Amino acid sequence: MEMNRKRYAVTRMKLMATTIMGGLLFAGTLHAELPKSGAIIMFGQSRENPYFGQNAVAVQDIAKKQGWTFSYVEASSQEQQDSAIQQMLSTGDKPIGVVLNPVSGAAAIASEMALKDAGIPVVILNQVPAPGQADLFVAYGGVNDYLSGQNAAQLLIAGAKKARVELGNGLIVNTVAGHTAAQQRVAGFEDEMKKAFPSSSQVLANVNSGGYLENEGYNIGSQIIPANKGKFNWVYGVNDALAYGALRAAKESGIQPGKDVLFVGGTCMNSTTNAAVKKGELVGTSVQAPYIEGAAAMYALVAYLNTGKVIDGEQNLSPDTPMSIDTPPHKWNYMPNTMLDGSEKSYTDTVIWGKTAQELCNYN
Repeated sequence: MEMNRKRYAVTRMKLMATTIMGGLLFAGTLHAELPKSGAIIMFGQSRENPYFGQNAVAVQDIAKKQGWTFSYVEASSQEQQDSAIQQMLSTGDKPIGVVLNPVSGAAAIASEMALKDAGIPVVILNQVPAPGQADLFVAYGGVNDYLSGQNAAQLLIAGAKKARVELGNGLIVNTVAGHTAAQQRVAGFEDEMKKAFPSSSQVLANVNSGGYLENEGYNIGSQIIPANKGKFNWVYGVNDALAYGALRAAKESGIQPGKDVLFVGGTCMNSTTNAAVKKGELVGTSVQAPYIEGAAAMYALVAYLNTGKVIDGEQNLSPDTPMSIDTPPHKWNYMPNTMLDGSEKSYTDTVIWGKTAQELCNYN
């Protein structure tokens, strides 16, 4: 513990020496031009989850465009990820940058500190770090999970108006315990619901499923839906796969999705979940595209390596074009989170960085 305190104190002293001028944070070595060669390492979660697989595809695509090599290191726990990072650091072969998708955002501080101490630029995606971690990484590029939760609540409220349903109590099908992104989504969802229904809509159960996919949603839905039948009329799955899994379980209990109970996820995923949105079984969704998220993180890293600078604060990235690599990235770079109303037109006409929602909302 004493060793950790000393390391943290030294790190803080280094960071306090960082010069702040004109809103630009000068961190690390300034580069006159991009490195012509080098390695990018991405530490992430299992690519059996198609979302994380698409994150990695985008990072690899952009690394290759720069002439850099790419490798991906999977982990199923934060301890396993920490060990992999320590093993990489022990070799002495430093990559020019690391893209980090922590297993547990709050528990990743030790690895972030170790990478910072080694002088390796780190960009984080998928889980927005806590403000107290800001000194430990170059930039965040990815989803605004609080906004994602707010949008899910807005979709649910709009769906209820369309169906002429008065929203009462509901259930939340969550992901892995301690997953920062899920916690922020639920916070955004609950805050938005409280604004609209300060006293008439309560969360009866908020249960971790242990995963992110349809089967985990189905397993939890099979438990909490029959146990609360007749007491709720909405279900929020923190992504569309979990929501759809719970929807399947509801059907087996004799519940008609879209009529008896409204279901919402708010992160489009694949042809199955898209079909449920178009049929009205899921009341709507948003384009939280994993390829765009991986690209947002990687463009932030490339821009930092190109300029050696970071702009303090946050920015909402335009759906029209990616950020320029010739200007410094912001500290917090939030990808577009466009809502879809479920019509075929919304899928074909919504375009983010040259890709339609139909393309972006179809990964397996």
